[in-house]
Amino acid sequence: MNTLENEAARAVLLQLVEQQAAAWAAGDGAAFAATFTADADFVSVIGEFIQGRAPLAEVMQEGFDGFMKGTRLSRPRTVSVRFAAPDVAVVVTEGVCVLRGDAAECRPEDLSVQTRVAVRHADTWLFTSFQNTRIKQFPAA
Repeated sequence: MNTLENEAARAVLLQLVEQQAAAWAAGDGAAFAATFTADADFVSVIGEFIQGRAPLAEVMQEGFDGFMKGTRLSRPRTVSVRFAAPDVAVVVTEGVCVLRGDAAECRPEDLSVQTRVAVRHADTWLFTSFQNTRIKQFPAA
């Protein structure tokens, strides 16, 4: 891909991350899962492994209707987009947390890093893999 194509694809991928945040804030599991391929692999911050868009939509909706009700995602502190191949991108968002109520700041112990792999099929980008990892300090020696 040339520079213009990279920039256009980068903008689409960043919009896809924004769509996930908007779906989360709306409590919409189907909309969140729609940003993924039908056969996506999803690993949550607690290590839950979910395969497929339909099961992901169900699990996310259960969370939005339960313990995640009324939450939203913070904006990432940093975002990295790297094209591993013309139709494959790695998107890493660092410094994200789940916010409750009118909270505006993340507690350091709640920050995570998310790694997404996106693929392009017929000019449509979707995430096919997601890994969420809590940022932790190494224990003192």
